[in-house]
Amino acid sequence: MFRTLLTPLSARFSLPSPLSPRPGSEAPVEEPDELDPEDFARDVLVELMRNSTERLKAADSLAERIEVLSEIHKIMLQDACTKDVFREMDGFLVLMSVLSTIHPTFSKETREEAASSQLLEATRLVFVILSEALHKHNENTSYFRTAVGLESFAQATIGLVSDARTIKQIVSFLACLALHNFAWSRFFLHITGADYAAADRKFQEFSTQLGMIHVPEALRVLYDAATRSTQDNALLRYMGIKLLERLTLHRHRNQCVLSSLGLERSLFERLCSSAGLPKAERQVVQKLLRRLLDQNVRTEDARLMFQRAMRQDDTLDPDVLEVLRAGMKVKWPEHFSLESPAAIRVTKTGARTLPSAGFTFMTWLWLEQVPRDKKHNLFSITSGDCTIFSLKLRPDGSLDCESSGNKESTILKAHLAKGRWTHVALVHHPHRGSRPTIRLFIDGTMVDSVNWPYPRGDANGAERPYTIGDSSPDACLNWCLASAYLFSQPLSDELPRFVHDLGPRYVARFQAADLIRFLTYEAATALNIHLYARAEQHRGAASEVKKLINSFKHGVGIAESSIIFSVSPATTRFEDKSTSELNDATMDGDVFVARCNGLDLAMWEIGGAAVSLRLVQLANNPHEVSRALGVLTDGLRNSWQNSEDMERLRGYDILADILRKKGHHINMTGFETLFEFLGMNFKSPDHSTIVNTVAYRAIALDFQLWSRTRHEIQLVHLEHFVTLLDASRHKRFNMKQRMAKMAVVRKLLFVLQTDWYGEDMLPFLLETLRVVAEANFSIDEAIRPIVSYLAANLHDPPSNGASSPRSVLSRIDHQNAQYKAEQVFKMLVSILDNPNMFNKFTAALPLTRICLLLLGDRPSSQTATLVLRMISIALGMSTSFNRKFELVSGWNVLKLVLPYAWDAQVQDAAFDVMLGRSRDKREIVPAVVCPHIIPAIFASLKMALDSSRVSDDPQIRSTATSTVEHLLEALIDIHSSSPTFREVFKSHAITQSYIDAYKMFATSVAHSVEIDHGTVRVLEKLSHLGLSIALDNAVAVSQKQEIMDVLQAAEAVLNPRASQETSIDPVAVVGTKTRRRRMASVRLSMQLGESAVKRSIIRIREWRNTVIATEKKRLRKTVLDLREHHRQVASLTEWSAVLTAERGLWAKLGVIPRWRLDETEGPYRVRKRLEHDEEKLPNSKVDPNQQIGDVQELDVDTRSITQIEVPPWSESYELSSTDVDDQLGEEIVDDKHRRVRHELEPGDVIDAVKTVARIAGVDSSPGLLIFGRTHLYLFDGLVENDDGEVIDAHDAPRKLFFVPGSIMGLDSHQRAQRWPHDQIMSFSDRTFLFRDVALEVYFRDSRSLLVVFLDRKQRQEITGRLSSIIGRFGGDPITPGLLKSPFVGRLSGKLSSAFSAKVLSGFNQDELAIAQRKWQSREISNFTYLSILNQVSGRTPSDATQYPVFPWVLSDYTSSTLDLSSPQTFRDLTLPMGALTPARREAARSRYESLMSVGEKPFHYGTHFSSSMIVCHFLIRLEPFTHMFKTLQGGDWDLPDRLFVDMKRAYTSASQDVRGDVRELIPEFYSCPEFLENSANLDFGVQQGTGEKIHDVKLPPWAKRDPLLFIVMNRKALESDYVSEHLPQWIDLIWGYKQGDPESFNVFHPLSYEGAIGRVLRWSFIRAEALRYLTIDLDAITDDLEREATVGIIHNFGQTPRKIFASPHPPRNMHGNSSLPLGLIYGIAEDYHLLTQTSRPLKDLGPEQPVRDLVLDLIGQQVVPCPDGTSCVPSRPHEAVLWDSSPTSIGALKVIVDRRVSQVVESAFCSCATFADTDTLVTGSMDNMVRLWHVARNDRHRDQPVTLQLTHMMRGHTARISCVTASRAWSVIVSGSKDGSAALWDLNRGVYIRSIWHGAGETHEVHLAAVNESTGYIATCSRHRLWLHTINARPIASLDLTNIAPSPSYPPITALAFLERDYSHVDIMATGGPDGTISLRTWNTDSTPEEERAKWEFVTLKTLKVKAEGHFRSSAPCITALKFVGESLYHGEDTGKLYGWELPD
Repeated sequence: MFRTLLTPLSARFSLPSPLSPRPGSEAPVEEPDELDPEDFARDVLVELMRNSTERLKAADSLAERIEVLSEIHKIMLQDACTKDVFREMDGFLVLMSVLSTIHPTFSKETREEAASSQLLEATRLVFVILSEALHKHNENTSYFRTAVGLESFAQATIGLVSDARTIKQIVSFLACLALHNFAWSRFFLHITGADYAAADRKFQEFSTQLGMIHVPEALRVLYDAATRSTQDNALLRYMGIKLLERLTLHRHRNQCVLSSLGLERSLFERLCSSAGLPKAERQVVQKLLRRLLDQNVRTEDARLMFQRAMRQDDTLDPDVLEVLRAGMKVKWPEHFSLESPAAIRVTKTGARTLPSAGFTFMTWLWLEQVPRDKKHNLFSITSGDCTIFSLKLRPDGSLDCESSGNKESTILKAHLAKGRWTHVALVHHPHRGSRPTIRLFIDGTMVDSVNWPYPRGDANGAERPYTIGDSSPDACLNWCLASAYLFSQPLSDELPRFVHDLGPRYVARFQAADLIRFLTYEAATALNIHLYARAEQHRGAASEVKKLINSFKHGVGIAESSIIFSVSPATTRFEDKSTSELNDATMDGDVFVARCNGLDLAMWEIGGAAVSLRLVQLANNPHEVSRALGVLTDGLRNSWQNSEDMERLRGYDILADILRKKGHHINMTGFETLFEFLGMNFKSPDHSTIVNTVAYRAIALDFQLWSRTRHEIQLVHLEHFVTLLDASRHKRFNMKQRMAKMAVVRKLLFVLQTDWYGEDMLPFLLETLRVVAEANFSIDEAIRPIVSYLAANLHDPPSNGASSPRSVLSRIDHQNAQYKAEQVFKMLVSILDNPNMFNKFTAALPLTRICLLLLGDRPSSQTATLVLRMISIALGMSTSFNRKFELVSGWNVLKLVLPYAWDAQVQDAAFDVMLGRSRDKREIVPAVVCPHIIPAIFASLKMALDSSRVSDDPQIRSTATSTVEHLLEALIDIHSSSPTFREVFKSHAITQSYIDAYKMFATSVAHSVEIDHGTVRVLEKLSHLGLSIALDNAVAVSQKQEIMDVLQAAEAVLNPRASQETSIDPVAVVGTKTRRRRMASVRLSMQLGESAVKRSIIRIREWRNTVIATEKKRLRKTVLDLREHHRQVASLTEWSAVLTAERGLWAKLGVIPRWRLDETEGPYRVRKRLEHDEEKLPNSKVDPNQQIGDVQELDVDTRSITQIEVPPWSESYELSSTDVDDQLGEEIVDDKHRRVRHELEPGDVIDAVKTVARIAGVDSSPGLLIFGRTHLYLFDGLVENDDGEVIDAHDAPRKLFFVPGSIMGLDSHQRAQRWPHDQIMSFSDRTFLFRDVALEVYFRDSRSLLVVFLDRKQRQEITGRLSSIIGRFGGDPITPGLLKSPFVGRLSGKLSSAFSAKVLSGFNQDELAIAQRKWQSREISNFTYLSILNQVSGRTPSDATQYPVFPWVLSDYTSSTLDLSSPQTFRDLTLPMGALTPARREAARSRYESLMSVGEKPFHYGTHFSSSMIVCHFLIRLEPFTHMFKTLQGGDWDLPDRLFVDMKRAYTSASQDVRGDVRELIPEFYSCPEFLENSANLDFGVQQGTGEKIHDVKLPPWAKRDPLLFIVMNRKALESDYVSEHLPQWIDLIWGYKQGDPESFNVFHPLSYEGAIGRVLRWSFIRAEALRYLTIDLDAITDDLEREATVGIIHNFGQTPRKIFASPHPPRNMHGNSSLPLGLIYGIAEDYHLLTQTSRPLKDLGPEQPVRDLVLDLIGQQVVPCPDGTSCVPSRPHEAVLWDSSPTSIGALKVIVDRRVSQVVESAFCSCATFADTDTLVTGSMDNMVRLWHVARNDRHRDQPVTLQLTHMMRGHTARISCVTASRAWSVIVSGSKDGSAALWDLNRGVYIRSIWHGAGETHEVHLAAVNESTGYIATCSRHRLWLHTINARPIASLDLTNIAPSPSYPPITALAFLERDYSHVDIMATGGPDGTISLRTWNTDSTPEEERAKWEFVTLKTLKVKAEGHFRSSAPCITALKFVGESLYHGEDTGKLYGWELPD
């Protein structure tokens, strides 16, 4: 079998060949003719090896083969040089031959045991020889891999492994070969049954034999053999997979090698197979799969895994989810695995090897094991044998530095840890200006700095002076390298940290200005914490840190020229041995390139963050939720792309929304997964921080979400605040830099006002509130919110229910508001105990007044107690508080208010105030520190005494009695123990207040009938206290007397029977002198005091009411904002739509898409593109300003907190109303635009809002037209109510938006459209149903907008705004579509391209005249000219009542071929449709005359040539007209026989039937084949006459049943000479002087003419009823039915276009070739045979630069050739973008302006690019995406005059994008990919439309695409086929390319271009080939057989042969680019030359 492959090379060995010397052997010194014995012996061995290999080829029997194989093995062991001979003698192929032919002999001699043992011996020898030949022999290894290959090896062993008798032995041999260890040769033998335990024991025995994999191919064959479907030994399968799994664990290298074999898919399918695996096998498959996924996963395998994760019924597969969860975990970057001896030697690029200005070496490395005994080289610079500089790793993990500048080496203090990625940066400063130093940074932190002389000398001789690694023979270091850089400058000390934070995945060149975006959330946070700490530590560092932050935000300032080398697997080109190109580097020794594509990166290519969000959405139990969250968070954690994507989608809001519905499914694992992602560290909580503020705000602060979780989750959620703000070492950072702006306190206070949490959670919520408030106790964040909340909730609200917004606040907890507020108050008081917090509070608010505010008029006892506690704290902390409180009448207010709240705890608090802190120390005599409280205490005593007597309720009486008793006991106690208290009674007023209370009580008791025990006790205690007071000398005599009087009265009550004389002698107590003093003055001062108190109370009450109102507003606003937020997030569905749409990851199979006509217009306002008729299209929009890993501006608090000065205003104590409100009062403005604010572009502000109706056909949709500062918006379905609030149209009264005459669609497809101001091109006033209140706006992106206002005044206001915007942005830009036709001058160029949207609104007579002249001179086509006339006369495709009108031109709908040279084929264009036959003319004349005779306004026809009914009738098969037709018909189809069914019948009805119609056509008959087909399969019923089902429109025979051919022929007829000659007469009828001309039979119903309403006044003879109709003012008709009837009349009568010509229209000039403009003799379509190539190239890029693209520069009047990887901006050749699409590209895009780099965009992954226009770039990417960029220009920015901003990322392809093209005229992008498809995308919206498939897989790669700007045809090309499709991807023709002789390096077609003309009778496409030919092709149906459906075919018109220049060129150049410009053709070649092809002059 293999014999034919063997090519004996004996001729090469006839002389001893110069083989490689044996390692260690010296070169011979003897004379050349005398052979050294060793050499002689070697020659003999070589000869023997040669002969043995030859013998093996011939050997037949087993014995013979065994003999020869043994010989070969012995020879090989003797001398390694024989391995080369073995290879060169085709030894490997011979071994394959032996393996493959060995097996049949077994079956011949099956009975003989000897034979089988012989067979196994022969097989063993083959494997032994293979193993020996490959061992440590690079050439043989690479030969085996490439020349023999895995395929052949597997094929050779197939016989042996498919036989059950040999399989175990062969599998064992394969293991031996793989590991180069024949101890494994019996490993798989003697295994039977399913004894997994025995197998595991066997692995234990062999664990010492595990080693490194040397031949991975053998393991692939082993795996395939063990897992073959025919192999039924489960244990063998188990052991085979387990062996691989054990090997991956043994060494990292094994893991890398195995992951490169592509086993993942097979393992995954095995795991998911329906046949259940045994448990042991399942576990080992899972383990191995995880190990391999750790390392690498191919995107297509990942796609399969994600697809399988979701089952058909939209549930998740838990096994797959588990695999994904594990696969997302570990993130290996792409790296080199170096098993020493191994090194990478880097090629020198610059002039000097050693830079003179210093250098920096940086690397990411991962050590598997540190060597035990010797130093190993990590990096060195050498010159010959001399080492200039080296960095070595020592056994202890430190580094050693040697250089030529110093004899000694130095040890750098560092510790490189094993088993983790470490970043090492070594910066060497030379001796300029300072001492030369070396600085070493490990993981960004400087660990050592040494003074060290700079190395001397320069390695100028060496090609590769730089070595990374150690290739010395005794090296034994195993390590990995992700990247290494050498810079020719010492980097500043801050940069290594920044580079470290970029992580090991970053391998680009630090050129992007926005490097910050590549930081992950964790890295950005680490950097922020570091900078924050620096700024906090050193006062002066803050400004320096600010500078640093700015520099990071604008790039790191490393010039690209300073990068000496950058080595990484992705970006390094290694030496090509075959071409001996040095390239960047070479691998020396055992270096393995580990290609690591993590599952997170694969997820990004498949669908980004939306994929994992969808998994969470589908999760249905706690296990699934936690796994899906794991997939999501790990997918984001290390991938900046996915993180950006998540923010772009508003993914965190969506995630919170999803989790809110799954709260009960969140378990502890899920919670920890989520919060670890947010920054919590559950292993060491003190390291917790917030790493992702966006996610934190959306998820952690969504208390509604967490309130729905289980109790234990609620607890840990609240605990996490304590961890972050109290336990974490980063607590200051967490508060100041992260939470400061998040209003957490306000959120918590809001939560307290809802009923989300149960009562049991209240203490935990309060504790959280305390921690958060303490962490940032500032006025805005904590103090004001808490005080306002308390002021509003501590007291029962006044019961005026009217103002309560409870309707909105349904979930607000009103029941427990006061209780909760009291708990919050308690917490606040506990905070104020801290002097620091107290000082902050008093600095923020005046404490005295706050006490009164919170106290209220009738506080609860709890509130009163807390206010007193506050006063107590204040007295303890502030000496001035007492006086200040007195100034605001505080003590007097207490005296009035406290009695109402008095109870035991209030009493405790009051005594605390009175006695101060001394009360706590029992041994000290209590001293009164605050006597001011005593009046309040006595006032309370008096009130309590009153209550105990007066109240009717016995319960109240007994409570009051016990309160009084308690108080009296305390007073008696303190009076007896405290001298200072006794002093108090010196005050006359205080003593008097006691006496009054006592007297009243005693009197009351004396008069009562019976006295209970409580009263007796009270009276006794009162008497006791009274006596004590009276006995005290401090009391005035008169008062003593008074007390004694009362005492006696009381005694009488208590002991009525006893002697009337009391035992106390009053005289002894009172003394004899009485004092009557100043009573009057006391009373006066009391009255004055009372008025001040009242004033104070009133002011405080007003203040409280203000606060309550504000808080109510705030609450309502919060609830509404929350509701709106939830509504918005719930409406975000695009993210998941993209996954289930066509070509999405989980695309729904078998779903037939529905299509509708897109409103986007092509040239001349043609609408023929279809779009998906779905509600929500997937969105691909990107916020250009968004960055994830941002470095924040630091808010550094350098002030010390303790030195807070009391602000001066807190000293003002006159309570004026102004200063009350300003401390707590905030203006809560209700956001009336909250409904739309989130839809605005970032940073935009609303300037004006108008309610309008958007008109589409006959439908109108209410909406809001919003003018922002930067954009114009139109939001359907929203209106502004009378208050200016934006509300849903559903909820609004109809009067707000009703447009008379339109069909209002509230439930139709509602859009949100937006345009930047610079996209607005022009506008024009329009009428709608005769009302002059409409406006049409035209945009540069080919879209237009027709809106109707409520009145003309509103329209006028908006046109004013539009004018100023258009004035600001100036005229039209020049776009690629501009040059529709080269001979069209500037105006017509404008007309033709800009006409797609441009409205000739201010199109005056002069410009109309120019258009007319262009038509006359044939510069524009008939179709174009008619489009212009329609536009000028007010016709627009947006309004079905004024749809553009086109003529019927053909009358022949019966012939099988169309004769366009015969006048009989055409309709008579001089007469309207209603007068084409004599009978019709007669009917029209008689109708006219009969109306005249009765005195009515006469007309010829009761119907019209154009009305909304006619438009919908024709377009019934195409949405949205299908739905419009039904609407006009009242909700149903018309009778089947009256529908548009047959072209012939429609023409007959319109032209001949006397009872028929008089309709003309619409533009679709000349442009859009889709409307003729019933592609939606609508059921129109059956025709009555024939019973035939109505489906597609029946076409005339000449159309061959093909709608496209019908359209093409109809257009051909329109552009024919006959029509060109007669068109002026038809124009006269429609727009000209014959409009309304009775002689021409051209008078229609008077209602159809513009201005009919004005003329009515002159028609005095008209009947009243007609008059009513003619003076239609839809606004004036109030009756709905009447209005609808009137509208129906307008819809049916139609509207005649505005008259624009008053004299006969001039004819067209028909001299010369009528298909060319006047004055042009030749054209390419007509005279292609006359094309000749220019003799000299027009441009030459150079031989190494093939021309890839040709760009038109209209300004410079030239065609600009672009080389590979370059695209110029059209008409701005000085601006270009550059990219590198080679396999080692870093995917950067460079913007070049005037040869200078303006911007570098890294990680754009660009593989191809094109400009859609001067402002829009489209790039295809290596990560399967198409990206859309906006080109921003800023002339004032010198460094960056032009920048790119990413606007859309479009997913759909499943492989790299190969080509991309864009058409601005049709607003379409076409991208071709390696997946075998071309995709069509909407250029404006950035959404997927549909695909064109060439096949599946890389062999069908679509490498070329082109769009015809005039017809919209799309050409795509792969190696196998050239396809032509319409703009809607309808196939036209295809060309098989497989029979074209293939070129090895080029496909059969290498370039494509269309001939661009306004209209061409013959369409032409040029294709270029690799053989230097250009084929001009057209396509037609000429060869279609009779009676068959049209079949389009390509026809080659001419093949142009390109000149091969120069004498030395043996082959023709390859055509690499083509472009038609006017009537010239240009081609670019692989030689770099650009040539033109011209026609004769």
